[in-house]
Amino acid sequence: MKHGWRYWMNQAIVALLSALSAMAGSAFAAPPPIEHFTKRPAIDGVVVSPSGNRLAVLVFGAEGRRRLAVMNLDPVGDIRVVGGFADADVATVRWVSDDRLVFEAYRDGPEIREGGAGTFAVNHDGTESRQLIAWVRAMNETNSSIRSRVLPYGWFLHSTIDDRSDDVFVYRNVKDAVGDLKQVELARLNTRTGLLRSLSYGMPQGTRSWLLDQKHEPRLLTAYRDGRQKVYWRAAEADPWAEVADFDPLTEAGLTPWMVDGRGQVMVTARMGGDVTGLYKFDPVARRVDPQPLVSVAGFDLSASPEVDPESGALLGLHFTADRPTSYWFDDRLAQIQRGLDAALPAGRSNRLYCGRCVSTRFFVVRSSSDRQPGEYFLFDRSKSSLEPIGAARPWIDEASQGRRTVHRVTTRDGLSMPVYVTHPPGAAVDKALPAVVLVHGGPWLRGSDLGWEAEAQFLASRGYRVLQPEFRGSWGYGFRHFKAGWKEWGRAMQDDLVDAVRWAEKERLLDPGKVCVVGASYGGYAALMGPISSPGVYRCAASFAGVTDIDLMYSITWSDLSEASRRYSMPVLIGDRDKDTDRLTMASPLKRVAEIKIPLLVVHGGADRRVPIAHAREFTAAARRAGVTVERFDYLEEGHGFFSPANETDFYGRLERFLAESLSAPR
Repeated sequence: MKHGWRYWMNQAIVALLSALSAMAGSAFAAPPPIEHFTKRPAIDGVVVSPSGNRLAVLVFGAEGRRRLAVMNLDPVGDIRVVGGFADADVATVRWVSDDRLVFEAYRDGPEIREGGAGTFAVNHDGTESRQLIAWVRAMNETNSSIRSRVLPYGWFLHSTIDDRSDDVFVYRNVKDAVGDLKQVELARLNTRTGLLRSLSYGMPQGTRSWLLDQKHEPRLLTAYRDGRQKVYWRAAEADPWAEVADFDPLTEAGLTPWMVDGRGQVMVTARMGGDVTGLYKFDPVARRVDPQPLVSVAGFDLSASPEVDPESGALLGLHFTADRPTSYWFDDRLAQIQRGLDAALPAGRSNRLYCGRCVSTRFFVVRSSSDRQPGEYFLFDRSKSSLEPIGAARPWIDEASQGRRTVHRVTTRDGLSMPVYVTHPPGAAVDKALPAVVLVHGGPWLRGSDLGWEAEAQFLASRGYRVLQPEFRGSWGYGFRHFKAGWKEWGRAMQDDLVDAVRWAEKERLLDPGKVCVVGASYGGYAALMGPISSPGVYRCAASFAGVTDIDLMYSITWSDLSEASRRYSMPVLIGDRDKDTDRLTMASPLKRVAEIKIPLLVVHGGADRRVPIAHAREFTAAARRAGVTVERFDYLEEGHGFFSPANETDFYGRLERFLAESLSAPR
């Protein structure tokens, strides 16, 4: 390879000398500006064309909108914008063929629902643009000539096909009388003519997801009815759908269809009596899962994306995240390339290969990232064994200025093994007790973190805080036992886990126990507000963005986007039954127990939030002020359940920085 280990060793020495020089010249260097953590990335993702000769790149224009650009790789050419809008961001991008792309675009704001708003197709050179799926209302386009024949809103992109056609698969969400998802229909759409062919005939009631084989025919689907999940198989196009699994997804071990390879072998993700999810072979005729996994990862549920050879349909490898992003290759040739690139690039990096038709391609694009590096892109030429830089996601981020991240397994008071990710301020001694922030992820039934670079954690670390991110019980991705341990534990054991992380960090001399604040958004905001109630004396302050303030409001506010099915089936199991668990839910309500809070609060909300409507913040703040609680309150009226505007996010980080500094410096 052109850039071997000596090159990177020299680069590392130069970086080290530069860092030492900077430290000698200024013992108290100013931290990076907030904008470094909220600014839109220069490269926000890449997709390699099937042949590997072209690269789609998501970039941002001068007006701050994400646009679609294409660059040739043979030979390497300039990046050219081929799709973009004055009032929307390009999002998902996929290659239809080596000449044509399809992409989705989203407007800012809460009115975009169900994960999509508009879908478009365009040639690699920017010609023959066509709108495939419409917005709720027409979009003002720029640099394109959009034709009027489009599918109505409610259709979305499902997947593309590397069969040298101009077709893609699309799906339609069908709603019931109250607006909840009833079923999902699948169709094949030509991106040049707009011709649509339905593939949904004979589908079972309540179908939610479709899986196609390597000949692009639907073979497996999942349906959801009355709180139960069902899996169906069809051996041939003319056959009826046959039920092969029926289970309660919350309380019974089931399976999730994952892939049908070129030989017709079905693969599913399942637990098979164990604690973590792995990848298994499945015989749909015998309705039998092979007891031995193809791939499993100790301590982590496997949630992977496949790398498939379009010619043979063989599974070449898969990409997943354990404690960090990882690739596993079944193909020896690709495994050898991975090992070579891992050796050539700096130690400690996660190096993801993007390769179109991976077996035959000449060019690979490599995304190289780490806990302190947001991501650099390189072009590897297989024929020359050369490695050349393409660009960086955030070139303004200096790796030396970023905090090191570590992961630890902490034993909770009841014996659960809980991952805790820690971001250390740059240059801080490992055993020096520092002011700390417990940063609580949302969901809560999501995976919160890994060892990759994270903007919010790095921002807080740059201000001198040691940042703890506990994967508290109920977090997904660490086995079923860890997930189930969080059921009906809002305000109880889930809060205890946060305290156990603080106590562990105190014993490890990572933090000053007198200077700890708790911060979070969505469920994390709820946990922040509940912290000083369930664990008085642990935290000096609490900050909530878009936080739930009362579980009963989640049931009673009818204009939120929580589905009726969620309120009926999952919420009673995961959080608590509104009728049977009244006392438990009252005890877990920051709103109803607000008078117990004795520390300052920062409460921020989006005025257009439909997931957790702003009524949560308004009712809580009013009750807090009546009780004499110190509350700093601010609303971003145009924001939803998250930040669309970098300027608003920058403003919020500034408010949070001032709030933490004032709260932790004030006398107790």
